[in-house]
Amino acid sequence: MTSSPSSKLLTFVRHAPSQPGGFLYGRYDADIGDIPPNDILFLRTQISNNSLIVCSPAKRCQKTCDAILSECHPRRTHDNLWEQSFGAWEGKAFSQIPDKGTLTGEALVNFKPPGGESFKELCKRVHPVIKQFCVSSKTQKITFFVHAGVIRAALALAFGSHISALKCEIDTLSATSLRHLGKNNFSVVSINKSAIA
Repeated sequence: MTSSPSSKLLTFVRHAPSQPGGFLYGRYDADIGDIPPNDILFLRTQISNNSLIVCSPAKRCQKTCDAILSECHPRRTHDNLWEQSFGAWEGKAFSQIPDKGTLTGEALVNFKPPGGESFKELCKRVHPVIKQFCVSSKTQKITFFVHAGVIRAALALAFGSHISALKCEIDTLSATSLRHLGKNNFSVVSINKSAIA
């Protein structure tokens, strides 16, 4: 599928690893450590000079953007680009989180941690934001510094399937790209590209 002059390239960068590791962070505003120079150089090659930059408000996304571009680089921040809320499980060690066993794809899409939100609910708040920037942006390239859940929500737009999107691995400091072809049409350009891939 070839792109038209009016299409937009959307690049989604997942933030650097959260610190300290071993804990579940959704809405919990975790920090990050230093980003290796090879990751910085790789991600810079994924972002065009005239790209509109959009960030989650989370510290881990803002600081990743600072490291890749600069602290003074213009960006927009949108509250609905936060990671999925894990409610009562926020900030807990993975070893403390109950094992829910194997869930079917539909059950996983609709599963909601106590006091948190489901992946389907995450998609419901993320999709309008992505579509809004596709329509309102005057530039043909938009880069989002966000979370794994938000990137999977974007993939659900292209796949037309929440279940398929949840099957995609999204590593920290990776780039996933979609092309907006107008209206509600999206295609997948690449998934989970990183400096070590």
